[in-house]
Amino acid sequence: MGESHLRKDPVTQRWVVISPGRAELPQAVAADQPRPLGAEACPFCPGHEAETGAEIHVQRDPDSAPNRPGWHVRVVADRHPIYHIEGGLERSAEGMYDAMNAIGAHEILVESPEHTANWASLDAGQIERVLRACRERMLDLRNDQRFRHVIWVKNHGMPGSVFHHAHSHILASPIVPWAIEEELKGFSSHLRWKERCVLCDILKQEVTDGRRLVVREGGVVGFAPFAPRFAYETWIVPVEHSHDFTGTRPALLRDLARVLQGLIRRTQRFLGDPPFSLVLHASPVGEYTREEYHWHLEFVPRPPQLAGLEWGTGIHINPVPPELAAERLRGAV
Repeated sequence: MGESHLRKDPVTQRWVVISPGRAELPQAVAADQPRPLGAEACPFCPGHEAETGAEIHVQRDPDSAPNRPGWHVRVVADRHPIYHIEGGLERSAEGMYDAMNAIGAHEILVESPEHTANWASLDAGQIERVLRACRERMLDLRNDQRFRHVIWVKNHGMPGSVFHHAHSHILASPIVPWAIEEELKGFSSHLRWKERCVLCDILKQEVTDGRRLVVREGGVVGFAPFAPRFAYETWIVPVEHSHDFTGTRPALLRDLARVLQGLIRRTQRFLGDPPFSLVLHASPVGEYTREEYHWHLEFVPRPPQLAGLEWGTGIHINPVPPELAAERLRGAV
């Protein structure tokens, strides 16, 4: 199989994408000596719109032309997609093993026309534009009946990448990711025994306790989870229960933008300008929607490479207690 496809592990029931085309992605020469593309060669910069292909979604000045400069945020198809939009699922078997086509969508959300901008320097209004674009694309993608889940992933400053222009990824998949499946088990179990949302209960305790709170703006709270896998891991959660990020009201998007801006600026002041990953966790879509789920974002600065114990057991080792992490980030103002 030369094209991207999905294979299922029969022990863990976890799906894996086999994507030979991703090997063609441009990489820096060495992780410790990156050679990022300058503005003159960056495909995400204004004036280079033809290099990325036609825009799928855009927020731009009203007097500007499509696929030309004048945009604020822009969404385009990834040129090296993990999932491919064309075709059907075409499930197949190889003896006891299961596989299917890697049908889905993989889009790039270019978050600013400024080549050197990052989320610590962006104002909250621009971050809100990014969140609004993400919401609009998720609304559209969930209408495709082939897709079971849509996720938004942002990586910043990762070693080896030549694309340092601020951008993120929106991916729609024909499966519910294993991590979301595991969370759903926890939500369902808590609901069955206590008839309440587990994340709503967590949020109430964290707000009352206060030791792990990092930042709050209106209806959105950022806190260090009680059992974080990684140092300075932070969850960003809406106070009001909601399984569906696409239903987020404009006022809540503004609160969310301010929380993200405050968290990333605090992280930058305390840790320098570390690489980070930010992932939106939301309910599956369509007929697979689960209303007991509570959408949230998970933020991890300096994502570590897993050592043998973590890899072999799934048990993570975190050297920074969440109470200390939250105290340090609260103080980094």
